[in-house]
Amino acid sequence: MNKEQIKELIKNKPEDLEVEMFIHGAICFGYSGRCFLSDFLAGRSANLGDCAQSCRWAYNVYVEEKNKPGNLMPVEHDDKGTYIFSSKDMCLIKEIPEIVEMGVDSLKIEGRLKTEYYLASVVNTYRNAIDDYIKDPRNYDYTKYLKEIEKTKTRGLTTFYFNDRNNKDFQEYEGKQYNLEYEFGGKIIDSENDKTIIEIKNKLTIGDELEIIIPGKIKPEKFIIEELWDIETDEKISTINPGKAKQKVKLKLPISVEKGWIIRRKK
Repeated sequence: MNKEQIKELIKNKPEDLEVEMFIHGAICFGYSGRCFLSDFLAGRSANLGDCAQSCRWAYNVYVEEKNKPGNLMPVEHDDKGTYIFSSKDMCLIKEIPEIVEMGVDSLKIEGRLKTEYYLASVVNTYRNAIDDYIKDPRNYDYTKYLKEIEKTKTRGLTTFYFNDRNNKDFQEYEGKQYNLEYEFGGKIIDSENDKTIIEIKNKLTIGDELEIIIPGKIKPEKFIIEELWDIETDEKISTINPGKAKQKVKLKLPISVEKGWIIRRKK
């Protein structure tokens, strides 16, 4: 079935039938949704929402000659093994105009085993992309949204079969992680006078460049850490490491923020 046929089906569907579409995230090795690798290797059922993402692991692969059982010959791979089961990540940010015009009701983004930082970045980006396209279809520029997505750690990106049923560019054979320029800086917890309390997720140091992800806006608020205060003594410190669970620190932010907002750190 091609896209034109799918569009026609959506157009003629019953009014009370909602259509959901997966647009971003890891593509399951069991494309049908019936992946048993996780259950078999880790005792965690993917079909019950507990996938261990076994397809992402490195494997040593061997072939066995049928007439010589037990005579295993290794398939060529590097010192990390092979990622023969691993797919690239789906990314349909460029295709948002077409998806919106198709009349899809709900867009699905992978969130399982992802950090708050990943979800805040990706969901906020797609929300802005959809809203901006609806407001001004002629000037939709996917590149500014893609730049935001690329600040999260992902594997290679692919459109899978959305544009081409013969697409072969969706396998991540090397198991690489991309977009490593940014990381989870922290989460806003509370305010205290003119200072903001954040729960840190990685090391923070005076001079670090941070970005506040603002819900409803595609452009983050950038700033440099000029001062840090110890959460218990209120004394000035130069750096802090996440040495214990829910480690917190105080700092001054350039804008008014709300509890739960996410801060990213440029490495």
